[in-house]
Amino acid sequence: MKKIVLIAQERSSFLHVAPLVNVLKNNALLEPVLVRALRPGDSAEHDALTAAFGFADEIRTVPIEAGTPVGETAALMFAFERIFTEIAPDFVVPGGPDSAALAASLVASRMGIPVVSLDAGLRSYDRTEPDEVTRLVIDAIATLHFVSEHSGIYNLINEGFADDTLLFAGNTTIDSLVTLIGQTNNSGVLDSFEFEPKKFVTVLLGMPLRAETAQNSDTLCKILESIAATTTVLLPCGTKPAESLHEVFGSIPGIKVVGMPGYIDMLRVLKDSAFVLTDTSEFEAELTVMNVPCLTMRETTARPSTIEVGTNVLVECDEQEILERASVILSGKPTGKTLIPEKWDGASAARIAEVLERAE
Repeated sequence: MKKIVLIAQERSSFLHVAPLVNVLKNNALLEPVLVRALRPGDSAEHDALTAAFGFADEIRTVPIEAGTPVGETAALMFAFERIFTEIAPDFVVPGGPDSAALAASLVASRMGIPVVSLDAGLRSYDRTEPDEVTRLVIDAIATLHFVSEHSGIYNLINEGFADDTLLFAGNTTIDSLVTLIGQTNNSGVLDSFEFEPKKFVTVLLGMPLRAETAQNSDTLCKILESIAATTTVLLPCGTKPAESLHEVFGSIPGIKVVGMPGYIDMLRVLKDSAFVLTDTSEFEAELTVMNVPCLTMRETTARPSTIEVGTNVLVECDEQEILERASVILSGKPTGKTLIPEKWDGASAARIAEVLERAE
């Protein structure tokens, strides 16, 4: 029986590998071992997600000690070396792109263990982003590249990868969405906020509000103030930036700053939002499949399929464009294409498992 170690750290990485774990558990030829790197304070959400997927206690966890990104990666490399020596896996599958994915890929490469890239070929072409560098490294190391959208195939071919290592499987994050979306019906998060479906806008801010971004912060304040004048704005935030977000936006009438909901509650919030305004790419795929308009305040995205066939629009921090698009969406007028990218159908993990059965 082939042993496959799947690596996750961030929530997005967990959502990439979790469907594959479930499929592999029911496969007599493949034995999955899920290893998750956890920071202090991540345990509650980790437990909630494992319960949502019906995972038992077989998940192995690796604690992440506070430190620099380099120190964090180095410590994870030592931990994965011990785990891989013990398990002797046939494949290592990083969920990535995070420190754990990078560390696991480097260690597997040095130990001669084949690496499988799940979201291969995604490129934002912004080398200042740590995620972009990690994607490039993992793809360079990997022997199998499972591509989640057409742009991944084009990018990898242009970078010189052999065609026979590229397999178009679809997006496993959508497998997770299909598995979990039904559980959102039991969420009481909207009742707790006293919100009605489609009567509010959700704003997700992942970038820190620093002095050098003061101009954009001022513009964002004007944007949110204008939107909040016509509809309620929900601004979820994590523990660390909560104080600064309260200071910057909490006094604006119509804006409700709340703690970050768990993933199931967050899916319910996003599903029932009139639209989402964000500077992160974390929920681009889910929003596209749920047909929720998304205005992304970035110059690039690693998932151009969400632009081409979904509801995502890159608006940077352009006040005029954001307010014009917000007005159209809130008026109820059709916003254009609402297709779902090819093979984002909830069956990606099954397609990947079939290939891994035959792989050597």
